[in-house]
Amino acid sequence: MTDAGFRALTLATAVLFAAMALASPMACGGVWRLCSFDAQIVPYSPAEARAYLQAIGPAIWRYLWIVQPLDLVFPAALCLLIREAAARWAPERGARRLGKMAVIYAGIDYLENAVVRLMLERPGGDFPDIAARAASGLTLVKWLVLAILGIALALLWLRRRSAS
Repeated sequence: MTDAGFRALTLATAVLFAAMALASPMACGGVWRLCSFDAQIVPYSPAEARAYLQAIGPAIWRYLWIVQPLDLVFPAALCLLIREAAARWAPERGARRLGKMAVIYAGIDYLENAVVRLMLERPGGDFPDIAARAASGLTLVKWLVLAILGIALALLWLRRRSAS
């Protein structure tokens, strides 16, 4: 990928993230600080998931028809961005490992999105408790993998900057 292509992919990924954040319901009745299933970095219970769905009420359409479709594109874009950054900044073996971790992240994010969709389609809370527990667990694993990738890429970028 050219430098211009890398910059364009970085910008597109950032725009997708911003669009998802801005489209997410902004008020959730104090159930959570960040009003999105995907943003929770601490585990949540089935009761909290149900309370969230009740609190966002009619704004659920924003999650279903704006946030979730954008979140079909975002994991792929972020995965490509991570893989390209790793290819640019890491030795070949490290780049392969980080690239595989990026694919794992995307898979986890897509699975999380599917489970969240199951809950969103049942705003009355008539989904099984295991759905909320699975979504919460997948969200935690996703954030853990992203944190590892982010730290690794930041260290690679800093090393590259200090070498030049």
